[in-house]
Amino acid sequence: MDMRLRLEAAQDAARQAGAMLLERHGFHVENKAAKDFVTDMDRASEKMIIDALHARFPEDGFYGEETGVSGENDGMWVIDPIDGTTNFIKNIPLFSISIAYMRGGEIEVGVVYAPALGEMFTALRGGGAFLNGKPIRVSDVNDPMQAVASMSFIHREPEVARKVLPQLCELVLQVNDFRRTGSAAFDLCCVACGRVEAFFEPRLHLYDIAAGVLMVREAGGTVTGWKNGPDCLVSGDVMASNGLMHDYFRDRLLLD
Repeated sequence: MDMRLRLEAAQDAARQAGAMLLERHGFHVENKAAKDFVTDMDRASEKMIIDALHARFPEDGFYGEETGVSGENDGMWVIDPIDGTTNFIKNIPLFSISIAYMRGGEIEVGVVYAPALGEMFTALRGGGAFLNGKPIRVSDVNDPMQAVASMSFIHREPEVARKVLPQLCELVLQVNDFRRTGSAAFDLCCVACGRVEAFFEPRLHLYDIAAGVLMVREAGGTVTGWKNGPDCLVSGDVMASNGLMHDYFRDRLLLD
């Protein structure tokens, strides 16, 4: 099975969906209609991606944010059609399309496309990670005071927020700076290409992270669950870093 064909197909599908989203990005949407608008865009993007991939690989299964699981096969496409929906609604260009192909529990192919930025991140298991066709690597920063970290805050889960936010307040005083893009897939890619040293967020879904996890690992970084917890692909609790600073961040952020 040639994974390069699947990588090529995923990039093509991401570009098609990205072009459609860019046609609608920038539209003024009334607040009361925003939820319906973004749901329609999510569904349209996901359908476009699934249709394109199914046409080339009819035997593959699919797991999408909007449509759930379809097709019974060991090989499964995992799709987030718009990662960063609030940004999309608010006309902030930090939203992405995330497509991964998994087989036997392994992430084989990853594509994260930020259409408004013109950035296409790609990765093949064992084949490295790339940004617009050029190889990328994680940073070599190993000093907390030089490190920039990224996290999406868990405001929709009050119990988790109450545990994590006090720890974040301490961490803010120990590192150079923090960022929050609003797109977990894009945040993971920022770790992969050395823009930030770490990204951590609990309670994510597989479709949020699958492609980005492969990106970080193929760029030389480390991705795990949070300390004392299960693997991130099982739990959704993601701790990603350049590897050099992994224990530093993992030891300071605890869910239990």
